[in-house]
Amino acid sequence: MAWSALAQQFCLELGFGVLLAMGFVPGAPVGAFFYRLMGTTAALPIALAFASRLGAGATDPVLWASGTALAAYPLYSGPLRGRWWTLGLTAGLAGAGLATVWIVAEGLDGLGVLGGAVAASSALATGTVAGSVGLAMVLGHWYLTVPKMELRHLRRLNRLTVGAMLASAALCGLSCLVFAQVLRASHPPLFAPMGLFYLGTRIAVGLALPLLFAAMAASSLRFGNTRSATGILYASTVLVLIGTAVSIFLQDAYRVPL
Repeated sequence: MAWSALAQQFCLELGFGVLLAMGFVPGAPVGAFFYRLMGTTAALPIALAFASRLGAGATDPVLWASGTALAAYPLYSGPLRGRWWTLGLTAGLAGAGLATVWIVAEGLDGLGVLGGAVAASSALATGTVAGSVGLAMVLGHWYLTVPKMELRHLRRLNRLTVGAMLASAALCGLSCLVFAQVLRASHPPLFAPMGLFYLGTRIAVGLALPLLFAAMAASSLRFGNTRSATGILYASTVLVLIGTAVSIFLQDAYRVPL
């Protein structure tokens, strides 16, 4: 799998994750700028993937799917709320999700039905972790300007990050079981010291520590301390992005989703 395709997958995962997380704060009194900021944060990596696919031809599914997500940008990032915002976000999510799934299937062909399902689910879960943690961190900063905003919005996002991390960890374990023979036959084998070092980094830095930080953030929110929760989420965002990058590296090295 060429690095350009891996970079496209990384960008599409991030864009999908941010858009999905936006769907969990539709009623938060954060103002239009928040949605414009986060909508742009989602659209920029999708636009990079779209630009990278321009030479693939007019019938390229990734080009059309990512283009759909970008075309919906004025709706999910604008001042509109209600039905039109929901419609735009749905279109953006569908486009980013389809583009992510397609590019994973394109890069990891020959995995079979079960392997393909694991690969697609793993990519979407990884993107959801990165997008939800990042958006939760940004939302935490909004409590500095809207101090009376209800804590349930940040709590909901924090629960989403926990669910996404648990799903991602479960899919990583499932991938190791489903592709155990392939991983043992790789050079170097995944279960050899060097392979375990990278896999351990993926799990410890990208999932286990962020899960611990999510628990710490939830504890801070129980006392109404949004500043501490935001600082914890900031550190978690950095760790999750490192874990996402390592996941892409492992996928390139072992040709299976990890």
